[in-house]
Amino acid sequence: MTKKPCTHEYLANSDTGKVLICRDCGVVHLHMPNMSLRFDVEQFAEFAAMMTTASKRLGHESAETTRKRPTLTLVH
Repeated sequence: MTKKPCTHEYLANSDTGKVLICRDCGVVHLHMPNMSLRFDVEQFAEFAAMMTTASKRLGHESAETTRKRPTLTLVH
């Protein structure tokens, strides 16, 4: 029995890593330094939504922290 090798298509690529998909087997590959993860398409969509939510909250918290931080005034 011979299995057809996966054909990977790039979905995204950056300095952080890359995301590829094999449409034949429905597996999404997330490659980052020292780590590779495999998801089915539905799992990846849920993971991406979770990371988007986390990123938005992190950005919102960072903005609030910056506003609360007192400014530094230099006196000569």
